[in-house]
Amino acid sequence: MTQPHETISSSGLEEQNKGGLRKGPGIGYVRAGIFLYMVCLVVLFLMCSTDLIIRETEKEIYQVAVIIEDARDDNYGNFRKGMDQAAIEINADVRFITLYEKLDEGQQMEMILREQQDGTDALIVAPADETQVIAALASRQVTTPMVLLGSELTGEGVEGAVVIDYREMGIMAARQIMEHTPADCPVMILGDREKRSAVSQRFAEGAAEAFEDGGYRYRRAEDMEESLKGWEGPEAVILAENPQSLTEAARLLTDNPFLGECVKGLYGRGTTIQILNDLDRGIITGVCAADDFGVGYLSVYMAVRALEESGSQQPVTMESWYIEKEDLRDPVFEAMLYPIE
Repeated sequence: MTQPHETISSSGLEEQNKGGLRKGPGIGYVRAGIFLYMVCLVVLFLMCSTDLIIRETEKEIYQVAVIIEDARDDNYGNFRKGMDQAAIEINADVRFITLYEKLDEGQQMEMILREQQDGTDALIVAPADETQVIAALASRQVTTPMVLLGSELTGEGVEGAVVIDYREMGIMAARQIMEHTPADCPVMILGDREKRSAVSQRFAEGAAEAFEDGGYRYRRAEDMEESLKGWEGPEAVILAENPQSLTEAARLLTDNPFLGECVKGLYGRGTTIQILNDLDRGIITGVCAADDFGVGYLSVYMAVRALEESGSQQPVTMESWYIEKEDLRDPVFEAMLYPIE
């Protein structure tokens, strides 16, 4: 028998919809979340496009100029490595400037004034003429903060100084010579044919003072080859008062066997690669040296500190050492003489 079909009216369907197919209560929250998310994206976009985001303060890059007294940078190899290392660490832009002519104080002053006019923040100067530089600072002709290299002079406007006691270095070299040389051995203090720097003068004065105190004979010379021409006396000891004279003397001893027979020992100061090579080969007997890498590093550090803090800084005096061939393998001296950037 066929069962009768149940008929559901439209009004019944509407009742089922009302009772069983109702909207879930979470849909409204989802729509609200989406709306807020879109609002946040718009706000972030506006902030980025209008620089409204709080950004980290950028550290100022200081412009520092190093002006040396020489026309060449041969003697500043390790100094420049220290200078560059400090520039990286303290965020400074450092320029290294040489003269067109060695020890030209007028030209150096022109360069100092040019850098000041160009807006350089700080200067590091190895003075060609110490008194002229100090006078320019005292008269306010130069107002840019300045750190001096090698100079023992201080005065108004000098924000700091990295000092090497070259007089004491000369005394040290002379004492080493006297320790290994008899008193009747003639000593020649070899200078530069060109204009002498204050540094070379202090070194030679210290050595001369030590020789006089020790009862040793010495004389000054500017041309070793000429001075030893026709030499018939006992072997002489040569003390070069600057790195250039020492390098030239070592070259002459290498090229001229006769001169080598006349010279008992060759001493001086400096840490150029050529000098260290000649020391390692035994052509140079011994040298006095300072930590040039440290000098370069400290000078840049002091220049930047002068810009960030008020008040001049106390001069820093670097220690000096006497070094012979065997010392080149000493880890302490090796790190000082062959620094790695």
